[in-house]
Amino acid sequence: MLAIDLAPDAVRVLDVAMAGSGAGPSIRAIATEALAEGSAALPQRHLAALEKILTAHRVHAKQCVAAVPTNLVTTRSVLIDPGKPQPPEEQIKQTLQNILSYDSRDLLFDFWTVSQPDAKSRNYEVLVVATQRSVLNTYLAGFKKLKLQCTHMDVAPCALASLVARLVPQTEAPVGTVAIGETQGYFAVVEKQRVLFWRPFELPPPKNGHVSGLERVGDEISKCVSHMVGSQHLDGMTEVMAFGAGAQDPAFLDYLASRFNLQIKAPSPFDAIAAGAIPQDIKSAISSAAATHYATALGLALQPIGGTHG
Repeated sequence: MLAIDLAPDAVRVLDVAMAGSGAGPSIRAIATEALAEGSAALPQRHLAALEKILTAHRVHAKQCVAAVPTNLVTTRSVLIDPGKPQPPEEQIKQTLQNILSYDSRDLLFDFWTVSQPDAKSRNYEVLVVATQRSVLNTYLAGFKKLKLQCTHMDVAPCALASLVARLVPQTEAPVGTVAIGETQGYFAVVEKQRVLFWRPFELPPPKNGHVSGLERVGDEISKCVSHMVGSQHLDGMTEVMAFGAGAQDPAFLDYLASRFNLQIKAPSPFDAIAAGAIPQDIKSAISSAAATHYATALGLALQPIGGTHG
């Protein structure tokens, strides 16, 4: 199958073979295509870039999984009150209707529990991801036109949670993840393949290959940490994994380490699979700076069938 990361700045694709019996995927091909400039909507530019990849690499896979662009997704932590007559879905929908700019009839969302009721309150917290149904239908129609059957679409942090579970399989504690793109990034806290918190943020373009706006990144992560401490989810978190543009920027990694007093790691996503699962020609062709950008795509390939949130 193909694992497709529809990133805000590019399309990244892994052609993977699934060995079965828990052996994990092996990589058959790897490709990236930057999005064309222009006024066309983001889904159209993504699909055009994907078509270029399929044509250039003569890909024969017919099934795919894909990650929705983070800039087309809204995420919110929502407090659910079991004492209200409305079910959780209705409480979430009412919250989203107050913040979304599009027609609520076009709303599509998913959610999962991230905290449990305690002795003081019956309320509990859920993490919600929402997007426009019409946007997803555009992607699905585009995949079909390219003769691909999409079996699952997810958000990047959930794919990354599956990757982190394979990179540190013995870790019981939450792990922070920070992913930096050209002009957007996000911070998420994951635990046992479950995303506990996710906050996206915008960034100025990188300068001379270095992440810009370090203070902005630090402030955004601080907001996340403050929220998580208040929700009592951060007990035992000692490390943050960095992926994307910032993962190869020593100044960025040093900044994170000094500001948050946590261990900062920048592993290659491909450390999550067996050494023999990547052909030598692909290993030789891809640099560490390029490999880190395939974290979401590989995470998709590592997910249980149909994805998992908790």
